[in-house]
Amino acid sequence: MKIIKIILYYLLLASTLYTGVGIISPLYGTGWHFSFASMYWAVFSVLFIGSDLWLHHKISRLIALSILALAYLMSFEYYLFCDEYRFVVHQGSSEKIFLADIGKFHEYWFYQGLLVAYLLLAIGVSHLLRRKKLLTNRDNA
Repeated sequence: MKIIKIILYYLLLASTLYTGVGIISPLYGTGWHFSFASMYWAVFSVLFIGSDLWLHHKISRLIALSILALAYLMSFEYYLFCDEYRFVVHQGSSEKIFLADIGKFHEYWFYQGLLVAYLLLAIGVSHLLRRKKLLTNRDNA
């Protein structure tokens, strides 16, 4: 049963990351719009937080934090080189292409920050509860 919880946890984390990338990814005339990505991100984030509370596994939370940090760094790299990407994409294509503006990057970073803050808070509270339980058990012994 625990393996099913872990698989569900990481599937929801991947879904949250995928929809988050949809906020800042280029739009090639077709495909889902930025506002849909934000809506899907909210749904998958709520499901991810629910699965995290259900799983309650410290190592999985630390792995999720490292994956979110890596995704943040990759988005920051994309933000820094967005003008070069815009030039290269427009050179090789005759379609209308919409690249994310700075507001979408700020939205993405805010959403990522919410997930990171939740995971850090969950790790901290879990640690404090375990410590209190250990101290209580030691005092009763």
